[in-house]
Amino acid sequence: MAEYGEPLSEREMEILRMVATGVTNRQVAYRLDISVNTVKVHLRNVFVKLGAESRTEATMIAVQEGWVSVEGAGEAPEAESAAALEPPQPSHVIPQIPLPWPKRAILVAALLLAVGGVALTWPQARSQEGNDADSPFEQRQVVILPQPEELTWQEHAQMPTRRAHLALAAVEGHIFAIAGQSPEGVTGVVEIYNPADDIWTRGSDKPIPVTDVSAATIGADVYVPGGCDDAGSPMQTVEVYDAVADAWRQASPLPKPLCAYALAAVGEKLYLFGGWDGEQYVADAYVYEPRTDTWAKATPMPIPRGFAPAAALESRIYVVGGYDGEAELTTCAVYAPEKNSWGECAPLTVGRGGLGLASLRGHLYAIGGGGWSSYLGFNERYNPADDIWSAIETPLVEEWRSPGVVVVENTIYAIGGWSDDLLSLNQTYNPFPFHVYIPVSQR
Repeated sequence: MAEYGEPLSEREMEILRMVATGVTNRQVAYRLDISVNTVKVHLRNVFVKLGAESRTEATMIAVQEGWVSVEGAGEAPEAESAAALEPPQPSHVIPQIPLPWPKRAILVAALLLAVGGVALTWPQARSQEGNDADSPFEQRQVVILPQPEELTWQEHAQMPTRRAHLALAAVEGHIFAIAGQSPEGVTGVVEIYNPADDIWTRGSDKPIPVTDVSAATIGADVYVPGGCDDAGSPMQTVEVYDAVADAWRQASPLPKPLCAYALAAVGEKLYLFGGWDGEQYVADAYVYEPRTDTWAKATPMPIPRGFAPAAALESRIYVVGGYDGEAELTTCAVYAPEKNSWGECAPLTVGRGGLGLASLRGHLYAIGGGGWSSYLGFNERYNPADDIWSAIETPLVEEWRSPGVVVVENTIYAIGGWSDDLLSLNQTYNPFPFHVYIPVSQR
């Protein structure tokens, strides 16, 4: 972390000289072939080292020190405080993914339908104005037109502790970020995010710090099985967080030590798949019954893997992507709990390890992954009806591994992770932000 009084690096000095000329962050990024967020990270360090609060103040200090000579240096460049800077992003930027032609066709069709509906009903509405002049109201029906997916991520208050490989869970509209890998090492910190107020508060730390861990919720209880310790050794301990009481307890341990597993809750039971056992990636599967506090073996996955997520969709559990020690995987497998059997689903477009998986309104969303053996250029959405994965926008490119991903009120939250450094970012994605309501007169 930068400290006041430290000398500027060559890159920071280069960016400061460019900023002093009044160019924007986007222009700096374009000229240096880095991302806008990387520019902002460098500027944040510049502000801290110089004790400046804005671009203007940093420019004045640079002129006073003789680092730059700028005509009209007294003119105020674009105002920007260090507190407004975004979290780090990789330095390589790729063009934004264009809207696919099928979605463009849907948009055009929706627009034509809207125009046609207005055109067809306009004469009726005009006629009714004359015939029903004594009636102050008209009977109307509402036509809801599907809209193309909104390809926009939004930023929110950053997580206080930068970390990756954490467990993320949602209880009663709040998000609980638990444990993971922090700059100080493996941690047990618990931080609670309130989306309504956009603020973070502190919860009771997990008694046993772990990383490469996941969480699943049953009622108000957040189950966090196993995980790896600071030495990279997997553990058997299962700790349970009571989100209402802000208290921890232990449950029956795992049948074997595991970390980097996939975890999901369905029908008041937990299902755990794969992971690292200290020697190899495994295909093992286990089912936990909270009422009896017992673990039982289930049918193993088709292939061994770790760093794969699991998500429930229509009473089935999907396990997607992952890492087998050599490459990031595209594999998609679906587990039927009632039959204790596995089936196949369409593979991901690209291999992803350390990704997050969200289930929302009949679709799956694969968030992040990439950086070990593949390049992250987009996230993906799965439509089970068509058995097809399609590209959606990602806020980070090149690499983004092991963020926490969870759904709260039809919004996907992606928090933390690794992208050239540990992250504190808190990003949301809403695939269904709105509908268009077109009033149609009805006689």
